[in-house]
Amino acid sequence: MHPRTAQRRSNLRPIRQASTNHLDSRSRPQDAQGKAALDHANAHGWIINLNTAPNPVKQSAEHLLTLKGYAQKSLRKERTITLTAEGLHIRGTITDEDLIERVTPEILSTGAWNGKNFRAYDVAINVPRRHHGRSHFVTEAIDYIRRIWLDMGFVEMHGTMTQSAFWNMDALFIPQDHPAREEQDTFYIDSKHDPKLPKELMQKIRAVHETGKGTGSKGWGGTWSEEEASQHLLRTHTTVLSAQTLARLRQTDLPAKFFSLGKVYRNEALDWKHLFEFHQVEGIVIDPNANLRHLKGYLQAFYQKMGFTKVRMRPGHFPYTEPSVEPEVYHPERKEWIEMGGAGIFRPEVTTPLLGSPTPVLAWGLGMERIITAYYGIQDLRELYSNDLQQIRTMKRWTRT
Repeated sequence: MHPRTAQRRSNLRPIRQASTNHLDSRSRPQDAQGKAALDHANAHGWIINLNTAPNPVKQSAEHLLTLKGYAQKSLRKERTITLTAEGLHIRGTITDEDLIERVTPEILSTGAWNGKNFRAYDVAINVPRRHHGRSHFVTEAIDYIRRIWLDMGFVEMHGTMTQSAFWNMDALFIPQDHPAREEQDTFYIDSKHDPKLPKELMQKIRAVHETGKGTGSKGWGGTWSEEEASQHLLRTHTTVLSAQTLARLRQTDLPAKFFSLGKVYRNEALDWKHLFEFHQVEGIVIDPNANLRHLKGYLQAFYQKMGFTKVRMRPGHFPYTEPSVEPEVYHPERKEWIEMGGAGIFRPEVTTPLLGSPTPVLAWGLGMERIITAYYGIQDLRELYSNDLQQIRTMKRWTRT
């Protein structure tokens, strides 16, 4: 390049004299020749125009993003936070005053509270929920039902869940060929244990089954089997306790009233309205003057305390009661009558061998689960025992009065 060309003759002196390698407004050429020289230098890469040059930091960041695992791109957003009306209210209650937050034994004993103010407590404020231990809601209902009968003067009966067929079936005049005694309906236990049946009572039961001796009936006929009666099983109803209680009573103990509330077992298919393990509310009233009107009165009093105002009795049939009825209650939400169990007056074939006389005995066996589902708003009986912690924590408490 000739030393006298415009590019060579550009005013480069200010560049050399600049304190840095950057051209500021004072060192930029102002004449036409200087501008031409600057354009030529820029075109050949001798200088860099910072206004158009790529940002090395930005280039490095973009390059790193292409390398997997070396950098991660994140978006940042600016947000504006403002207090709600409730927040403004709370802010207005905040003070710098030295308030006592908690009352402790030390504050009371030392008198440190004297001359100070206590922080006001807002009893309506939302606080974290604490799930403290509580009884299962079914247990709460059981305790309430038990209290109903105790308040009505009944004595509670107790017994084992495993029984012999003698007490569970034969003592209640259930024939030995009855369908309820088949394995499709009953859980039998394979046991070699001797049930130790009472010999004298067993002979009375045998006679009643075969000939109806002393009861005014013909019995079931055939030959009664002690082996069949000695089988072990899970009790199919708590009425077995009623039979055992009657066998222990004397005429001097009458009149008397008993109840029980316990689990029973049926070999049934599990669905929304059937369980193979459930609770039964059992009751008997032994009184020479007892009649069907009294039975209806007891059941109506019980169901009304359980929240059912409409109760009716429908004729029924059971091997050990005559007459027999099926109590029903009216469900106000479902607008239908619901069958709750069985009831009646024990037949002479039951009371004569057990009590020694055909004294009237009012008896009932009611399904507890069907009684309480209406209160808890449960349609499927299986939900009562689902062990759902959330359900147990949030289920309303039993508050019948």
